[in-house]
Parts: sequence; C-alpha cells; structure tokens
Amino acid sequence: MVNTSKLTIVFVHGLASKPPPEDLHLLWKKAFIENIRIDSKLLANELEQNPDIFQSAYWANAIPDHIEDTEKYVAGLKTAVNKVINVRRREKNKLHIKSGGWVAANAKKFGLSILDALGSALTIKDNVIEEYMREVRLYKNDQFIAEQIRQPLEDILTTAWDKKHKVVILSHSMGTFIAYDVLWKFSHRSEEKYTKYNDSKVDYLVTMGSPLGDDKLRDFMLIERWKKSNKSEKEEERKRLYPLNIKQWHNFSAYGDVVCHDSTLEDDFFTGMKESVRPYRKGQLMDYTKLYNPFITAEDKKNPHKSYGYLIQPKLSQKFKEFMS
Repeated sequence: MVNTSKLTIVFVHGLASKPPPEDLHLLWKKAFIENIRIDSKLLANELEQNPDIFQSAYWANAIPDHIEDTEKYVAGLKTAVNKVINVRRREKNKLHIKSGGWVAANAKKFGLSILDALGSALTIKDNVIEEYMREVRLYKNDQFIAEQIRQPLEDILTTAWDKKHKVVILSHSMGTFIAYDVLWKFSHRSEEKYTKYNDSKVDYLVTMGSPLGDDKLRDFMLIERWKKSNKSEKEEERKRLYPLNIKQWHNFSAYGDVVCHDSTLEDDFFTGMKESVRPYRKGQLMDYTKLYNPFITAEDKKNPHKSYGYLIQPKLSQKFKEFMS
C-alpha cells in the first residue's frame, strides 16, 4: 500500500474561467474522494484526513484579465457537483458505455444520443482551437505567459520530488498538455533546474477530456517546436519526442466531449512511446473511451466535457485503487 504521508496528488485544471483557487481545489477534491468512497471507504477516509496530499497547479490567473467566477456561480457549481456525485452513488459502476449496456439503454433518459454526440465531434471545425480558445493562442504566442502557466505545476513537482513523494497528476482539458509539456521539460531541457530531476518520475498521470489527439493543437506544444528543428531518426533522438518520466498514463474520454473528439491517444502517443522508450513497452499506457459524463450545469445544460463528470468515473476510482495497492 502506498504510504499517504509520502504521496502528492496534483490537480491541473483546464480552459475557461474558473472559481477562485480555494473553491476549485475543494470541488475537485470532493468529487475525487467521493468517487473513491464508493469502492473503498477506508481509502477515501485516509485521503480526507490528510488534506495536504492534494495540491492544485492553478494557472488561470496567469491569463491577462482573467476574472474568477462569482460567489453566485460557485454556489450553483457546488450544487451541480453534488448532483453528479449522487449519479455516481446511485448508478455505481454503470457509467461506461458498452453495447447493450446500462448507459446505452438509458441514453434517452439521460439525454445522451450517441449518434448526435459523434456527429458533433466529427463536424468540429479544423480551426476551432486557434479561433475560439484564447488561452491556447496565448500559450502558443506568448512564452512569458506560457511559462507562468507551467510554473505552478513545476513548483509542485520539484517540492514533491525533493520530499521523495510518489506523484499522481490529475489533469483536464488544456491542463493535459500543460502537464505533458512540463514533464517533457523535466526529461529533456538542459538547464540545471531540470537536469537535477532527470531521474524523478510521475507515478500515475491521468488525462481527462484531453485535446492532445488534435493535430492542430499539438503544433502549440514544446515538443513540436523541437521536432521541426530536429529531423533525426536515430533511436536516441526519437526518445526526445516523449517525456521519459511517466510510470503509468491513463487517458479518459467521454461521448459528446468535442474537446477530445480524437478520443484515443494510442496512435498519437502511446504506440510511439512503446516503440521508442523501453520502460513503456510494459503497457502502462491506456485509453479509456466511451465514458458517460453525467455533468449538468445549474442551468440544466449538459456538459460532457466538465471535469467533475470525469472525476467521478468508476474506472478512475478502480485504477487509482490499483495504483495505491
């Protein structure tokens, strides 16, 4: 069993406006712990009694003119989070869409049309990310802001590694490629502040609703800039395409979430990582697709991209329990 006194769990949020850091941290922690509680009250209680385990790499305020959500909005969000937790409690493990399964059979009841969801994903415009996501444009075009966005996660990781902690990263949406870029930097940048952590690892990386499968978005990442200036096919150079410090990586994608319209990372990352980096050949890289994200806003609008609907996924609880064991 992993010693929780030597454990750091990091939250990395995604796009758009966010509640104040304290509120966002508490809501993520609540959703995650209540998910674990369904399957293991003992583990959930232990996590709950050790709040310092959880750290938030909150980066929203690095965006110029970012305005935190109002108290009224946060109050509605708390109600919505309680509702999505209650769906998990009520339906137990029936949130994974399978042919003939419970979610498919109840699609109409929950307003989930598989064909509509896939249709909306397939008709996403090629330029949607660059045209409509201001944070992504800033991340690409302003490296001062990009460094400020990455800094909270870098600081948390170095502190955890200095303490010899095991590290779990739970990342969502844009937070998934922020996490990827940070881990790539610690693997390959030549500055001493990175090289001293070359042997440090993230024990478990979770990406949720990730746009990493989108070719256009990957052009904004650090590794793509390196690839354009380095064309070598040598094995040692191929390793530089990927972070070398991830022990286990699981990717979660839900039906109807157009941000992860390319729902799998196997073809974009996992296959290449397994071929180029020997430790990854053990198969600790996995996609979990066809998930049902039951999040509904305070205004009764469905949002299959919302982080809280991912944080209560049964498969996440199961895999985290396996990691802790």
